[in-house]
Order: sequence, then C-alpha cells, then structure tokens
Amino acid sequence: MRRRRLMMRIVVRSKKDADAVRAMLSQALPSWNAEVVTLKGARKEKILDVINDVVDPDAFNIVLLGREDSEVIRELTETTPPNVIVHLVPRARVRNARLSHLRWELERAKAQPRGWVRWSGEVPYLEKKFPARVEPGEEPFLAWGLWWKTLGLGEPSEKSFLVFKRQKGFHEVYSEGRTVAMFEMNDFAYPKVTKLGEVKGFDIMKSVEMSEGVLEVWEKVSSKVLEGCERAVVPWSGGKDSTAALLIAKRACDEVTAVYVDTGVDMYLNRKYVELWSQKLNVDLIIKEVPVKSQIFQRGLPTKEDRWCTALKLKGLEEAIREVKPDYIVVGDRDAESQARSARWEERAWEGVGTVKAPLKLWSAMMVQLYLFKNKVFPNPLYASGFYRLGCYVCPFFRAYERELVRRVPPAKLGTDEELLKKFLEG
Repeated sequence: MRRRRLMMRIVVRSKKDADAVRAMLSQALPSWNAEVVTLKGARKEKILDVINDVVDPDAFNIVLLGREDSEVIRELTETTPPNVIVHLVPRARVRNARLSHLRWELERAKAQPRGWVRWSGEVPYLEKKFPARVEPGEEPFLAWGLWWKTLGLGEPSEKSFLVFKRQKGFHEVYSEGRTVAMFEMNDFAYPKVTKLGEVKGFDIMKSVEMSEGVLEVWEKVSSKVLEGCERAVVPWSGGKDSTAALLIAKRACDEVTAVYVDTGVDMYLNRKYVELWSQKLNVDLIIKEVPVKSQIFQRGLPTKEDRWCTALKLKGLEEAIREVKPDYIVVGDRDAESQARSARWEERAWEGVGTVKAPLKLWSAMMVQLYLFKNKVFPNPLYASGFYRLGCYVCPFFRAYERELVRRVPPAKLGTDEELLKKFLEG
C-alpha cells in the first residue's frame, strides 16, 4: 500500500471562515481529518474565476458560502462538476454561524447531492441542481416489482417508480417531478397509501443512461479514497450498498475478498445472491457461519434493547478479516442511513482488525441502485419483492410493512424455519 488520500474537503471563502469550520470540526466531529481550504478571500463573481484552481478533481469538495455571496451560488452549482457541492449557510458570512449551527449546515451540505434528481418526462435522472430540496436523513430510492402491488399502486411490473424517503417514516412517490402518492412506514401498522395522481413507471436503464455523467465522476472520486490499496476485504450482506462497495473496491484494489456472515436466520436469497455474484465478478468469497440460530433457542429472539446477535456477527466478521490481513476494510455505510453513520469520518480504525473505508458515504440509495445497473450487476431479487433493507428474517428492527412481507411473500419465506418465523411474527 502506497499512500492515503482524503475523499472529502471543505472549501470556504476566507481564513476566518476556515478557522470557524476547523473549530466546529474540533468540537463536534473530532475524528474527522478533513482538509479545509480557502478561496483566498475572493468575493461574489471573483469566486467563479478562482474556484477551479481551488477544488480537487479527485475529491468531493463541499463549498460553504454565506449570504454575502449568495448571488453566485446558482451559477457556481451549474458550472462546476458533480464532485463540487455548493451550499449556502444562512448567515452573512460562514464565520457568523454558531458552531452548532455550522455543524448542522455541514450536514445539510452533505445531504444536498441526494436531492440532485431531475426529470425528462417520466424518467428521473441524476444531475446537479439548485436548490436541492433535501434534508439530512432524506433520500430517493427506486422501487419495482412487487412494490407496485404491496403499496396498492398497480400490478407488479419491471418498470420502476421513484420514492423519496422523508423524515420520521414519511414517504412520497414522485412521477414526472410531482408528488403523486404518500405513505408512512412505522413499527405498528401496514402503510396506507394516499394517491394524489397517476404513478407512471419508467425504464430504469433510461435513468442509468441519463445519469452517467454524475455516476462516472462519483465512481472515480469514491475509488480514489482507496488509492494504493493492494488487498481489501468487503463485508458483503448481499444488499445494494455492500455490493456497490464491492464494485468500488474491485476498481481500486489489486485483490478483493468478500466476507458473508451467515447467521442461520438470514433470508435464504442473500447467501444465494453472494454465491452467484462472487462467481460472476470473480471475487474470492469467505462464508463465515455464526451460531445465531442455535443461540435463539437458548437466549430467545433478539430485541431492539438486546441485540446480542450483532455481537456474534461482528465476532465472526472480525475472525474472517484477520485471516486475510487487508490494507482496508471497505464498507457500504452511507450518511442517509443514520445520524451515527453521518457523523463518522470516511476512514476510521477498527481496533485490532484494521482500517475501515466508506467510499459511498455521500451516495443516495438511488445513486447506488443506478450504479449497480450501470455495471450490469442486478440487485438482490428481494428488493423486487418489496424490501428496502435486507438481513435476517427475525430482525427486531423490521417495521410492520417488512413483517407482513416476511409473512406473505414467497421469496422472503424461502429457507426459513417455519416455527421460528411463526414465533417471531406472533411476538
């Protein structure tokens, strides 16, 4: 392994703005090793003249500007490449914001690319835009297959529709750029969909084709964070994010090994998926079996308060990784998944195991999905069965919608222990 580079850097107008950002990072995000650079005091139109001399073409550049420079933000957004994220801090100058507010504005800036969705008729695609109306924790994703039927939007179809996950389980379905349906996902009740208009499906490959400009730049930058990597391990669940992380690792590293931890209560298609695609992608696969199922009969089902299953999975994963001794452990963690993941730096130490890299940190679910299709890697068929996230069929974090899918959708019930599943669903 040769050298390490950073995937994210923060750009501000002046030295005093940079000092404020560094103070915020030191206080709120001490694990971050972010580079903070300046536009050397350039103001307004002059920012357009110097921006290309300051941004790093091989990094995600988060440009934070105050209201004094608001008149150039739209043009700056539209004239810079997709690895430049321009965000307005609602104060005259960046340094005028309190540190806690500046921390929140950084989160909003990082979330902005998840709102880069434009429309060409019925087809959504990725392209920079201003303003990008999205808040931390929100993101778009594409649904197809049984999603049409499970949400009562139509018969199952290979065509996709776009869903925007908003705050507190609230979701919006979009068609031709307009909200045409709404529903809420929670722990207690199957979602009731309110239809406001016609949901028109689209060919996902058309969306891929129209999004290639963004996808190619984001793939390049995300791969750069692994520059110099000779050997990588990817913890592979069979889900979209870890599969995309695997593709990034293959692009950047000389040797890639995937590790799948089988708990004995995983959805059957997860293991089948990684076995199939490890062969197609020519990736070494280690399957580490851990005794979660046998422990359930002794300890009872895992709960939100007692996630003892996670400790067993991590122990098995650690053992497998230590055998490989990689330069990096490449994970599919993304900011939109949780506040905890958003607060992590792109690189962190896993004590006694290795260095973890998260190249997909800023990606949206829609970006990940389009990236897989672009590379002709078809997502796990459980997604077409109505699932958004994958794992064990007795997961205590399943919402009412997911519990109902496990109850009645045949692909989700494949290979399950019927008595154990019944116990879980009745609990």
